[in-house]
Amino acid sequence: IVLVIEPDSLPNLSTNRGDPRCGNSATEAAYKTGIKYAVEHLSEMAPSAAMYLDSGHGGWLGWKNNMQDFVSTIQGLGVAQHLRGFATNVAGYQGLGMMCPTYDYCLNHAHPEDPCCADPCGLTDEWDPSHNEHNYALHLHKAMSEGIPGFVPHIIIDT
Repeated sequence: IVLVIEPDSLPNLSTNRGDPRCGNSATEAAYKTGIKYAVEHLSEMAPSAAMYLDSGHGGWLGWKNNMQDFVSTIQGLGVAQHLRGFATNVAGYQGLGMMCPTYDYCLNHAHPEDPCCADPCGLTDEWDPSHNEHNYALHLHKAMSEGIPGFVPHIIIDT
C-alpha cells in the first residue's frame, strides 16, 4: 500500500506566508496540526504502508530559500520517521526533464550544451536550480537528508 498525502498546503506555507489567506497564524496552525495528525494516524493504522508527502514541484519550491523553508516546516512537524519520502508534481506540474549530476549543475548558465540543462521555462535565469522535476528530486533529497538527521527520503514524481 502506498499513500500520497496531498494537502497542497505545506508548500503554500513556504511561499505564501505574506498572503493573509495563507500566512495567518490560524491557517498555519490548521495546516501543520492537520498534516501531523493525518501522518501519525495513518502510520498507526497502516504501519506497513509507504507514505509520501506532497512537496509541490521545482517551479514552486525549487529556489534554495523556498526549499530551506520547506525543510524547516517538515522538520517542525516531527513526522519524518513516518514518511518514506515525498511526492512531487501532484498539485501542480513541471516538466520531467533529464537528471543532471547535481541539482544546481545548470546555474549561471553552466553546461548549456548538456541536455539536462534544457530550461524551457527560464527558471535558471531566476536562480531556480530545480528547473526540471528530476533536478528538483535531487534538490529535495539533498536538502531533506542534510536538514533532518537520519532521514533519507525517496522521491516519486507524478508524470
